[in-house]
Amino acid sequence: MGFPYKDPKQAQEFVLSFVERLRDVEEIYRGWSALHMVIGVHIKQPEVNFWVDTREGDLVVQGEQPGEEGASLTLTAELFHRLYTGQENATLAFVKGKIKPKGKVSGIMQLTRTMPSAAKVYREYLSEKGLKP
Repeated sequence: MGFPYKDPKQAQEFVLSFVERLRDVEEIYRGWSALHMVIGVHIKQPEVNFWVDTREGDLVVQGEQPGEEGASLTLTAELFHRLYTGQENATLAFVKGKIKPKGKVSGIMQLTRTMPSAAKVYREYLSEKGLKP
């Protein structure tokens, strides 16, 4: 199974709900909140955009752009799904140009070490929804 939704509205709700869950993982929360910027994540096919605002040292996930992006990442929904199911390596995806970075992404790239924790949450989330990785 690939990314579970083709409809942009369903995909947006699915992704935002998943990213909100990452706030509860201490390692991820600490890493992202230390970036002190707005990070835009732009997913294609279907179109899903969200922003993680860490300017105040917190981690706030938003469906509307809260300010100027300090960094952004663009990738396909299929790659997003493959990364979080552990079928694709984030570092290699950056190196191969599958993830298109913009702005100050060095800190974000360092967060690839949290991918195993995020992948665990994603697989649990899929399972709760009755979806298979």
